[in-house]
Amino acid sequence: MTDQENRTKARAGKGEQHMKIEGIGTISKEEAMKILTREGRKAVKDGEITTEELGEMYKLDQVKKASKIGSMEDTFYASYKWVPADLKEQLTPEQLGKLVDSFYECYGAGKNA
Repeated sequence: MTDQENRTKARAGKGEQHMKIEGIGTISKEEAMKILTREGRKAVKDGEITTEELGEMYKLDQVKKASKIGSMEDTFYASYKWVPADLKEQLTPEQLGKLVDSFYECYGAGKNA
């Protein structure tokens, strides 16, 4: 099992499963599932989406919410792709959102210079 899998694996607790997501902490699996469509929730239950992948999707959703450009899909991803993978794991969604916004602002400033 990789370190990432260890960080996001589900653990049983009082009948409810919880997930540990680096940069966020421990959340209920049910809370993470709220970001998914009906088909997505079924995919998790059927094992097509792993708990690790669910954790990554949840964190990305939180980063989008924290970013000023999170609702602009293409623009967000154009800036998010420049964040190093290790920082995507380590930083909080709020920190990642600010970083994405900074990349966007730098691009705009350079383009207008």
